[in-house]
Amino acid sequence: MYKQPVEQAVFTWDESADSSGYRITASSFAVGEADTRELTAWGPSSDSLLDAEAESLNFHPLPSGAFCVSRSLAAGEICPDGGARVFTHCMIVPPETLAKFGNNPFAIHRVASQQKQWLDRDPAKAELEPLWLPNGASPVDQTLLDSLAADPGPSNMAALVQTARDAAFTAVGGTPSPRALIAGLLACLPPECRPAFSFSTGLKFSPRRPFRVAAVSDDPAERCWVAGHPNVSLLDLRSSREPHSIPLDGWGQLIKRALAAGQFSFLAAQMAKRRFNLSLNDLPVLGLQLQEELDDLEMGRRRPLEKPISTASAVDRNAHASHPRFSKEQDKSATATAADRSTLVAQSSPEMLDRLEQLDDIVYEAINGQAEAISRLRTAWPLLLSGLSDELVAESREQYLRYALSIWQECAESNGVRQSDRAIQALDVLCLLFDDVA
Repeated sequence: MYKQPVEQAVFTWDESADSSGYRITASSFAVGEADTRELTAWGPSSDSLLDAEAESLNFHPLPSGAFCVSRSLAAGEICPDGGARVFTHCMIVPPETLAKFGNNPFAIHRVASQQKQWLDRDPAKAELEPLWLPNGASPVDQTLLDSLAADPGPSNMAALVQTARDAAFTAVGGTPSPRALIAGLLACLPPECRPAFSFSTGLKFSPRRPFRVAAVSDDPAERCWVAGHPNVSLLDLRSSREPHSIPLDGWGQLIKRALAAGQFSFLAAQMAKRRFNLSLNDLPVLGLQLQEELDDLEMGRRRPLEKPISTASAVDRNAHASHPRFSKEQDKSATATAADRSTLVAQSSPEMLDRLEQLDDIVYEAINGQAEAISRLRTAWPLLLSGLSDELVAESREQYLRYALSIWQECAESNGVRQSDRAIQALDVLCLLFDDVA
């Protein structure tokens, strides 16, 4: 499968003959001006770390459509302004690459750490080479869910998921650590919705860095100061204290029930399903639907395969990322439905998941007019077909049929020449994919 490069940049204090201060001191060639300005605006300066001995993992969107996954840590020296210097290494991750990691910045951080790709000191050159992140990651870390079900507990995790979705800004502290709690928050959200949650695990609160979720220390004075800002919800989550009790919608109820029952594999299977244009607004209804499936699972029954929920509600563009290519195209379709794959996907090998994503890429490119893609599909489809179960073949075909239907509806509504061309291309692709169906 084609892998996209990950551009990088360094933001830290620097002194030159003309001036001194915090700026982008090194970057790879393809980092654009707009992204550079945004990295500078979000970048932490002296004494910005909650804990000078710990690192902070940060995540936020960029104007180019990519996302910044950065690591901030103390540089071990004092700046002329008297504060401790902070060194931040930024990875500019394309949405397609982020999707390969379940839209989970923690997974990218883990792989980059294993590959020793994080910088912790000033590079020798101002121009950096792009990075290449290998492999991908599972959408959910079940071990993490197991741990958080014990501490801070199902009720507290459900309260965090509900509050983070409802509030403009959520400051979170408690046990086992704010970093683990934020990682657990993402694990309790479908991959499509995770990019909507910018976060920082270890930077002090600052209005100029508008993270949606951020860590807060145990210092009572700092907590009081943070809570005094408008539109801020502060949560202190600890298993040793009375669980937070707040009204929960369907999704919050699902998280509480699944964690309390130890149904981590059920959650993992649901997160592995692809719902291409799922938005945060769809989660309450989806949560109710999945609770019915959980009821049947706990009662030892299996439900017949149902049609996915409708996502006719307004789509939050930042919530798209299970596969951004398909999501962007379906934003305008009020009748397009979320295309689910069964729990068989979650049980498949990484190689099988890789092949399914490869198929998604080729089908999208063929429908959107890339001339060589239809030829690649003619070659790749028979090979992929031989390695997929009948159930996955049927569900894959249904997925692409739904996508084609949304394109045809757009064509009927817009009467645009470009949409008509895409409708014809979609028909050609479907003819190829359904060629062996009697």
